[in-house]
Amino acid sequence: MIDRNQMFELMLRQNISCIALYHNHINSGLKKALEEIEHDTSLSRDDKTYLKNEYEVNFPDKLRETSFLLMFGHLEEMLYLLWRDKNPNSVALDRGHGFSKYKSYIKATLGSLNNPNYLHLAEAQHVRNAIIHIAGRVTLSRESEKLRSLARKSTYYSIKMDRIKVSIEGLYELQRSISQLTRTLLKKSTHPITTSPTN
Repeated sequence: MIDRNQMFELMLRQNISCIALYHNHINSGLKKALEEIEHDTSLSRDDKTYLKNEYEVNFPDKLRETSFLLMFGHLEEMLYLLWRDKNPNSVALDRGHGFSKYKSYIKATLGSLNNPNYLHLAEAQHVRNAIIHIAGRVTLSRESEKLRSLARKSTYYSIKMDRIKVSIEGLYELQRSISQLTRTLLKKSTHPITTSPTN
């Protein structure tokens, strides 16, 4: 019989896996539609060119963006549940919004913020905020230089026509970082860090 913590871990895995499944299912449908467009003799060359761009570029971009935001929503919900139910030190929420509210809880639980998954998600939050609040437009962001830096230093993000874009590698890395961080927080919350007495 599984205990409550094992059930919580199953929920962590299942919920983010459903988002990945959603992405993969829709992406597969886009590829299938693209094949049908290429073989459709009733379409003009111009129609095919237009539709090819939609199904090959624009729709996959929007799908990655939507999946990115869904994964961030999952992260924030799981952090809330972890903070509420698995918070042995009763760490209060920080001021701020979303992911940043849990900084003190994460630090207290992990013993440090020097965690590669946390650091990746802290950077990804800048992208998430830009997508939600300014439709990804870099020049409108108060953090435009941070967004440009993220696009320069990895294959996870790029900037096209002044919009921050998420690559498929960026989406996979977000999924991996969320899964690992939330599972580590669960484990550490159920086996809290203890400080040994000093002599």
